[in-house]
Amino acid sequence: MTDVEAIVVRGVVTDVDGEPRLAGSRCATCDTHVFPIQATCPRCGGAMLETALPATGAVWSCTVQRIRPKPPYEGPDDFEPFAVGYVDLGPVRVESRLEGKPVEQWRMGESVQLAAGAAGPDGQVWSYRFVPSRAVPA
Repeated sequence: MTDVEAIVVRGVVTDVDGEPRLAGSRCATCDTHVFPIQATCPRCGGAMLETALPATGAVWSCTVQRIRPKPPYEGPDDFEPFAVGYVDLGPVRVESRLEGKPVEQWRMGESVQLAAGAAGPDGQVWSYRFVPSRAVPA
């Protein structure tokens, strides 16, 4: 089972052509987008349709978590600060960990892409996060 297949089972991420995408909803009436999936629209009460959200976006805001979160947080025994932020995917903003570079280097407006899979060394915890966008080949 691939990382994407395993996290798809948990209903947070979907697979689009072998690539992970956050599983969200779009209102059939007013076009409001939400994450995670919801049955009814928070804006107008209309029916929601499942949709795969964009895999790339921009950091809308960010901060550094410097204090170990309370349970049920499952992290390494030696806590290390981590970056967290809101990522603007266009139709919706989602909260996520930001990984792939030192926590002090994250800035608003940076381009990011979705990554999904095992979040712990034992493979028992699965999650999504955003990482710096890959350089576009010349």
